[in-house]
Amino acid sequence: MKIKHHDLTLKIEPELGKLKARDILEVSGDGELRFYLGNRFDIISIKQGKKSLDWEVEEEGKLTTRYMVKDRDRKMSPVEINWKGNLSSFQGYRVSIIREDLVELSGFCWWFPTIEPQSQFESFTYDLKVDIPENWTIVTPGESMGENSKYRYTRKIEDIFLCASPLLETYQKECCGVNLELHIPKDMIRFKEVLMDDFSSSIELCTKLFGPLKKGNGGIGIVSPRGKDGAEWGFERDGLWVVGDLFTKYLIDNDWEVMGLPKSLSLHETIHGWFGIGVDFKEPWLAEAITQYLEVILTTMMYDKADLDKKYFHSYRERVEKHLAEDDRPIKEYTFLDNMYTHWYLKGSWAFRDMEAAIGRDRLLELFSTIYSDHVGKTITYEQFKEIIERNLDIEPDFLTHWFERKGFTPIYWKPDNFR
Repeated sequence: MKIKHHDLTLKIEPELGKLKARDILEVSGDGELRFYLGNRFDIISIKQGKKSLDWEVEEEGKLTTRYMVKDRDRKMSPVEINWKGNLSSFQGYRVSIIREDLVELSGFCWWFPTIEPQSQFESFTYDLKVDIPENWTIVTPGESMGENSKYRYTRKIEDIFLCASPLLETYQKECCGVNLELHIPKDMIRFKEVLMDDFSSSIELCTKLFGPLKKGNGGIGIVSPRGKDGAEWGFERDGLWVVGDLFTKYLIDNDWEVMGLPKSLSLHETIHGWFGIGVDFKEPWLAEAITQYLEVILTTMMYDKADLDKKYFHSYRERVEKHLAEDDRPIKEYTFLDNMYTHWYLKGSWAFRDMEAAIGRDRLLELFSTIYSDHVGKTITYEQFKEIIERNLDIEPDFLTHWFERKGFTPIYWKPDNFR
């Protein structure tokens, strides 16, 4: 059983912290229709045509409940699920925030009806209509086909993101054939030029190294007015990147440095337009390892500072070794439910730092460019990526196995005295 398409209508009342939804599901397959719904939501009704259907709870989890629809006519589609709930709190990387002046919803997974609650990489298409207060700005992947407070979007996605607020201003700029949109809180308007320059510089450098961005895969940036509860660094959502205003202000106030090292606000999430979205990796830890490595290397290029990469990777190594003393699992065993940042991002990026020491930076960047041109718009697995690396590079046969599938932290090639 698979959900192929959502025709989703949302009515949001921010001042009350309430949401009501009608989700018409197109399904395929002969099995029972099971779906998950976040525990903050309640089912109002389930229908198939004019017929009301019953449902039963199959499993209650910490965050979600699994339901089974009863008496569904398997020769007919679709099924309509009506549900409601209260949204009033920050929920980490699967963001779901509603306050009087801000609505953010991220991910069908865990929160909206879905078949695969443990993965935010389920793919389907959706039509989205949103009813919010007038004079609000709404940002979400896809093209608007509505006016005022009602919007309709159709797009194949890995998950959904929606940000709506009366606090946002929008600025546009053309860069490398991409129409950039920057949405920022009104109280940050004085920083619009430096923020847009950072965004466009990231696009320009990635385009120069890897080729043109696939149309529809990027160009929208949001500095979300989340305040103190939304201080996480950011995330990418199929064609846009998002970061909280607290971190943005921190960077600006500290001359674009973190722990004394230069840092771009947009670079990491922009790179995902090429690796993670442009070329989709079935295993998210591989996308993050590649992107974190590229973030360091491209930061070094953007700021033109000698030895900047060594300073970054030295700090990563210290953090990784400290974490390994507590949890030494291989990278590929970590999930989104774990504290995976140290392994996926930092230890994972060291795999490519080590690879660079064997073949040189230029050769590695050329290989990433080739991977992008050959696989843009496609999904590749870790095993396929490993085969590409082993076919094209003269390195240890078990190099990627050593880094991603085994415990520990032991660079094979990298030495301070022979690093190229």
